[in-house]
Amino acid sequence: MRYTFRRYLAQHSIEDVLAQRTRLAAIIAVLLAAATLRIIGLTTLPQGFRDEEIVQLEIAALARSGAIASFYNVDDPNGGREGLFAVLHGWLSLPFGAGQLPLRVFAVWCGLLSLALIYTLGRRLFGHFAGLVAAIGMALTFYAIIVGRSITREALTLPLITLVLLLIAAAVHLRRQIAPQSPRLATYVLLGLALALTAYAHWIGLFLVPLFIAFVAYLRLTHQPISRRVIGYSLFSLLIALIVAIPYIGATLRAFPISSLNTLWLSRPENIGDFLSGLWQAIGGIGVYGDLLPQHNIPAVPLLNPVGFVLLLIGLIEAIRRFGRAPSYALPLLALIVGLLADSWTRGALNFSHQLLALPAIMLLMGAGAATFANFLRLALPRPTADSLILFGTVALTAATFFASTDLLFRVWANRNDVQSAYRARLGHLAAYLDRTYDDLSTSICTYALDWRSAAQNAEHRFAARPDPILLDWMLHRRDLDLRYSNCLTALVLTRGGEPQRYAFAYPSARARLPEPLAAWLQNATNVPVSGLPSGSVLIVNAEQIVADDFGQVILSQVWWTPEGSRAQTEPAQLPLRMGGYLTFEGYRLLPERESYHGGETINLITYWRADGEQVPDLRLFAHVSRNPDIAPALQNDLLNIEASLLRDRDVFIQIIELPLPPDFPEGEYFLSIGAYSERDGQRLPIYDGETPRSDRLFLRKIRVE
Repeated sequence: MRYTFRRYLAQHSIEDVLAQRTRLAAIIAVLLAAATLRIIGLTTLPQGFRDEEIVQLEIAALARSGAIASFYNVDDPNGGREGLFAVLHGWLSLPFGAGQLPLRVFAVWCGLLSLALIYTLGRRLFGHFAGLVAAIGMALTFYAIIVGRSITREALTLPLITLVLLLIAAAVHLRRQIAPQSPRLATYVLLGLALALTAYAHWIGLFLVPLFIAFVAYLRLTHQPISRRVIGYSLFSLLIALIVAIPYIGATLRAFPISSLNTLWLSRPENIGDFLSGLWQAIGGIGVYGDLLPQHNIPAVPLLNPVGFVLLLIGLIEAIRRFGRAPSYALPLLALIVGLLADSWTRGALNFSHQLLALPAIMLLMGAGAATFANFLRLALPRPTADSLILFGTVALTAATFFASTDLLFRVWANRNDVQSAYRARLGHLAAYLDRTYDDLSTSICTYALDWRSAAQNAEHRFAARPDPILLDWMLHRRDLDLRYSNCLTALVLTRGGEPQRYAFAYPSARARLPEPLAAWLQNATNVPVSGLPSGSVLIVNAEQIVADDFGQVILSQVWWTPEGSRAQTEPAQLPLRMGGYLTFEGYRLLPERESYHGGETINLITYWRADGEQVPDLRLFAHVSRNPDIAPALQNDLLNIEASLLRDRDVFIQIIELPLPPDFPEGEYFLSIGAYSERDGQRLPIYDGETPRSDRLFLRKIRVE
């Protein structure tokens, strides 16, 4: 009896240390620390978007356009994605616009909400001190910080899981002790809604239903003093969840390959050995070794630091010891078990995102462990000494962890090359520079990932290969930037006839790979240093005179309305010539410049163009090599390595059209013709003789193959 009474006094003495105002100040300080780690540098760290964020942004765009669904196909072999986070994100981003800050602020809100919920739940189950320690853990754990800065479904799933645990505790009137009070209908309705919404947010939410059932079964099997109506109300809560999940179930039946159930099936362990290995891996990831993915973690660093892991072990031992008689300890313990089982179900390397269900339980047990250790100190030491040690120890450890997390985030993690690559920092730094640079200069951007085809060919990432113009549009906050895009391997565009402008390389290696005709337009460029980008990534270009000289030479190129030397009367044309409404062909060159060519060689047709306004949708150029102009060409190349939809009046560009001659290409003379068309409908652009449309192709000089 004496021991129990002393424990009771010790428990309440801790509560005395945290008086009402002190408690409020403490949780506000923790919230401010969490906000600092989640908001500071939000527009620059991470600098760019990773694969999963790109997927969520695309789903959000679909949601804004009215395409609301339970699951979305994202071309991931591992399955589709649940839509709740992206739908909410898409709607909430409407008043804020694009850019890093507006797109990430929803995740910050979710992260801070998780913190408030875990504090409320920890205080309810174990007291204010345990709730505060749980909140500190959630605020300063590195993975939780990353989730709170990421445009991913995990950002929303974490507060939803914590909310479900809180509602389960509230539904059965569970605090430090469980009370046999009558169930409240509203609580069970909210619990059913939360269970369904979590499943809409992430496949891991499906595991909350068996957790809820297991906890209610635990209450009955251990003869806890609960109302007899709890079972009925629990079934009612599950019925509410089922009703809300009807669209989810229907979508699963209609589109099973992209559903959460299919994701679970595809990620299942192949055998019991894989399952046990995954379970051991999940347990070890908490305090021994960590997630290797740079977008989740500093590779190989465990989820908890040594102090947090020790507190977790203490809390875990206490929860096991009290399991049969203390439901407040049983709830987080069951959540931890189910969460680790969910993680072990997914095969492959350790992934912290699969531990979402376990994460709130880990924080709660860590708080319980801290309270247990504090109680031990109150029993072992004089009261003033123990109180001082608890207070100053908590403050010191929190401050040390805060500064350690700050260093890990802003110095170690931010400067890792694998993090830079995962988040496409090459584009993020460029977007940040353009957002903060206010002048009258337009910007032409060289990128290998110009469109969907080239993005797939130059894919650095697993499945979210997207064109750089789309990615930059998401990253940029400003909507008034005058941008052009080309791939600068075979095409280069300058605005306003080459007047002073900015030229940027999305890929640092691109400048060294510029072919001679394109490099000539940048020969007098000056370098602009940009933070985070290699030297030479951004240039100031004034090529007006160079462009004028080039156009003055190529305008003398020989072209014909009809093939030179054909049966029809040869009709020469006079450059420049207008194609369609707003595209002008200025001239061409052939490289190498020779009288004849051999099989196996590549003829480079250098074409020069001027835009006089907006272009037709999906503009393409074609070059045909044919022995007889009236039949299908023997060789052709259709392309335009410029984002034509952005071309405006007085823009000038070069397009190199490569014509590789096969080794066995027949000898003889060939006609070379050129033109333009819309890839959307295949319609060729008419070529005008003055104001009269004359033809849909121009004939250039003949070539001889020997």
